[in-house]
Amino acid sequence: MLPNEVFALECIARYAREGLVRDSTWEFAHCPYPNGMGDGGYYLTFYDHQKQGLLQSVDLDRRCFFTGDVQHWLDTKPPGYEELYVIFKHYISGEHCPIKGRMGELHPCYGSRTKPVMVIKPDGTKLHFGSGSEATRELGIDSGNLSKLLNTDKQPKRGKFKGWQFFYEVKE
Repeated sequence: MLPNEVFALECIARYAREGLVRDSTWEFAHCPYPNGMGDGGYYLTFYDHQKQGLLQSVDLDRRCFFTGDVQHWLDTKPPGYEELYVIFKHYISGEHCPIKGRMGELHPCYGSRTKPVMVIKPDGTKLHFGSGSEATRELGIDSGNLSKLLNTDKQPKRGKFKGWQFFYEVKE
């Protein structure tokens, strides 16, 4: 049994001892493997779910948590904060960050469930993005405007993207 599952089961036992009853604030923690690698899991409180995600990251040597949620939890300085913060920092940087610095075909979602996007600047430079979400984030364009540009043959006639072309890439 992986340590993140041991922790989750200890939480379940503690909830029973303390008479805690699951409510709408509890979160489903995919355990012992993250969503996509397994279907099992347990309902944990928000704070316990964050620690379970950090432990799962160590177990699988990949990030298995939402950065904002764990950061919020760590801001409360939970017991073992220093050790947990080291784990957090390790998995939000470098090779464990699934998106940062990876664009186009290097993006982990390139061509999977999302459609890759290609943008051609007026000077002919081609930019490749793994998804519309990545394009909106990297270019600073509103998602509604991007969607409109991708689903019509129109080019922007004014503004920051005047003369740019936006296409869904077709995988061959």
